[in-house]
Amino acid sequence: MSQQNRGGIDHAALWSAALASVITLSLGDGRYDWLSFALGSSLALQIAAFYRPTPPGPDDRWDRCTAAGGFGAVGGLVAAMILAWPVQTVVGTPSKCHRLFRQGEVALDDCAGAAAYSWLGVVWLTAAVTLSSWHWLKVVRQPTPPPPS
Repeated sequence: MSQQNRGGIDHAALWSAALASVITLSLGDGRYDWLSFALGSSLALQIAAFYRPTPPGPDDRWDRCTAAGGFGAVGGLVAAMILAWPVQTVVGTPSKCHRLFRQGEVALDDCAGAAAYSWLGVVWLTAAVTLSSWHWLKVVRQPTPPPPS
């Protein structure tokens, strides 16, 4: 596979993972469950299979820097999607959710999902910084070959 074709696959893998993560995390109503974990794991495998952080060329340092940020941001979304179910289990269902549910003001699943939602921002930020740093060290800081003469 040529390097030019490889770049198209890299971008498609990241964009499809980003789109699926955003849809699942923002439009999924109620409690996170095994399905968000399975979808996130599948997207992580898709990124691992099709994304290769290779430097585009000696004069494209800006592209390599933005690629590191993009990879970290999308990887963070996928990590948040994978960890939504475990985070929700640790956070638990707040007692206010039970009270609001008894009063008929809110569905219990919606309230439990909302309680975990704020922690997913911490998961995303941590994973995004970690993955961006890894990409930076793996690609951006690597010496590039001299331009062809």
